Amino acid sequence: MTQAKNSHASAGQLSQAPERGYRRIGFETRKFEQRREPYWQGVNEILGMGYDPADLIHHFPAFTGHVALGRFLALYEVYKQTLGLMGHIAEAGVFKGSSMLMFAKLTKLFEPESLTQVHGFDWFKGNHPDDNEKHLVDDNSYFESKERLEALIKAQQLDNVAMLHELDLSKDLPAFFDQYAHLQFKLVFLDCGLYKVVHHCIEHFWERLTPGGILLLDNINHETAPGETQAVRELLPGLQIRTFPFTQQPTGYIVKPMVG
Repeated sequence: MTQAKNSHASAGQLSQAPERGYRRIGFETRKFEQRREPYWQGVNEILGMGYDPADLIHHFPAFTGHVALGRFLALYEVYKQTLGLMGHIAEAGVFKGSSMLMFAKLTKLFEPESLTQVHGFDWFKGNHPDDNEKHLVDDNSYFESKERLEALIKAQQLDNVAMLHELDLSKDLPAFFDQYAHLQFKLVFLDCGLYKVVHHCIEHFWERLTPGGILLLDNINHETAPGETQAVRELLPGLQIRTFPFTQQPTGYIVKPMVG
């Protein structure tokens, strides 16, 4: 049994740090670059230790890096600020579903009798940047199968909380909101980065974000996604953008001002 575990773990090891899905310029990505290779070396060592895969789930703080842990603590912190506000939670760009399912589980823990749901929006084709951004991010990067994510949600009995919507976030939101005009949100997480997508999302989610609610931005003020910063500057000028001192990403968030 132990040999089988070791064989399984070794098969998952990486010969080197995985390829990035984005281009480095040397500003923000440079600050912690020296951590990258030692981190992945540590990951390989852990994968070769023969732990049962279930251990990686049930005892995850023993294995996950502090940067990844900081990211999920940031999601918890912004979620906590929205408790008591009316509205659902949205994520634009769900990838493997980690942020979306984090919010879904927080909802089950802290709002067991509320109607709050988590809506994930993606076209499940990976990134396809236009000519203005193709030098920044790889084509087809950040792809995940909708079917596998649906199966992951169902396996955890979260399909009554976590809702997936397959659409093109650069153009399809008007038709979606025409069909589901009642939807209001207290937290919107933009985890997409490309200018056209972020611009379109802000245009259509901001007006549906409850005052006091939070627009969470994964890549603002980051060299890998200048389009996100540009879209925010164009559509939400002058608003205070806050950040987290304990995590690299999300890089910022905006609390929607109260009216009057």
